[in-house]
Amino acid sequence: MIKKDAIIIGSGQAGNPLAIKLAAAGWKTVLIEKSEEMLGGVCVNVGCTPSKTLIASAKIMHTIKTSDKHGISVSDVKMNFTNTQERKEVIVKASKKGLKKNLCEAENLEVVFGTASFSGEKTISVDQGDQKTLEFTAPCIFINAGCRPATPEINGLETVKWYNSTGILELKEIPKKLIVVGSGYIGLELGQMYSRFGSEVIIVEKQGQIMANEDADVAEDLQKILEDEGLKFYLNTNVDKVEESKGEITVTITKNNEKEKIKGTHLLVVTGRKSNADSLDLDKAGIMTDQKGYITVTEALETNIDGVYALGDIKGGPQFTHVAYNDYVVVSENILDKKNISIEDRVIPYTMFTDPQVGRIGLSEKQAKEKELNFSVVKIPGKRITRGIESATVQGLWKAIVDKKTGQILGAAIIGSEGGEIATVIQMAMKGNIPAKDLENFMFSHPTYSESLNTLFGELE
Repeated sequence: MIKKDAIIIGSGQAGNPLAIKLAAAGWKTVLIEKSEEMLGGVCVNVGCTPSKTLIASAKIMHTIKTSDKHGISVSDVKMNFTNTQERKEVIVKASKKGLKKNLCEAENLEVVFGTASFSGEKTISVDQGDQKTLEFTAPCIFINAGCRPATPEINGLETVKWYNSTGILELKEIPKKLIVVGSGYIGLELGQMYSRFGSEVIIVEKQGQIMANEDADVAEDLQKILEDEGLKFYLNTNVDKVEESKGEITVTITKNNEKEKIKGTHLLVVTGRKSNADSLDLDKAGIMTDQKGYITVTEALETNIDGVYALGDIKGGPQFTHVAYNDYVVVSENILDKKNISIEDRVIPYTMFTDPQVGRIGLSEKQAKEKELNFSVVKIPGKRITRGIESATVQGLWKAIVDKKTGQILGAAIIGSEGGEIATVIQMAMKGNIPAKDLENFMFSHPTYSESLNTLFGELE
């Protein structure tokens, strides 16, 4: 049994900085990751870094193809997809190299590769293969083991070649016809990306709108933009079964009580993610999970076992890299600096990297109604965004929710170029308790996208 001050399971966006900070504070720390190939977790290896790199390449391709709106004619546009994939790999490897260097150079920090699981309340067993096992114990244990793509129950799925969000990023070829099951942010980002690379893309969604958790007007606006680019949508549609013959995928669907067959060359299934908590033998430590398998935590991210914490996706809630990193901030400051930070009331932003982006912060109109708040809704179409007109990017919708009594901004959804950045400006106003009316007359640099916040909040009565 190897004794440590802290054990961290998973080298994701909470585990890595926490390991370095605890070690710098003098804690004898061990960081456990399944393999060296996955050092850095999902974000670096199979999530944000590779996907956003490829999405950026797709945006360049689209810009070239649509350059005639700027009076620029480009003929015979071709892409070398092998080079595109190699660029992605270079960026991923560089990110991992820098991370590995920081971890290996940290004093008091040991990095161990192998499959971790609980063998007791405060003990962790690490299976390193070839019948080699290490066992650690520590008063503080931090679980940052994340989630994995969920596999839905679809008749015939086990008999066909299909891809999840990880596998689809490794394709050597551009699909001729890609069928996407699921219209969350992963399905929409990757669907648009491959469409811009040249694929015919069909998105199938069982709900009545894309981005099921968003307001209907926001979802409809983005869907119209994607349809104008050539993507096709089947909403309120159930997938009955999938089949494969001679390299062709057939998806049988039911829409409006009528069956239809959709044929394609590639199938992407992105219907959600599943907690990795089921691989950790939590019952041996007495750690509780909810009905969906996520580890339950307090407002300070502690489990029902004193000294055992869960951070990032594995605890449930919004599954974003920045949430995991903020979890690290909460835990490290509470433990090392003796603060009393809670996750109870934090306002979580997110950006969907379609083009245009969808930037979100705070409450949606739907959520404000559910809370029975007294609020106003202000919104403007993309054609009123001066910078967008100049840049020939007039699509989208800017929308904000404002408390009628206090004048404070409750939330916003921005569909537009740099929508995530504009939502961040609004987030800063919310954090600083700047009333919405102040943004109506706030002096922004001209001509910037931010300047149109004057126009948006000028809609307030």
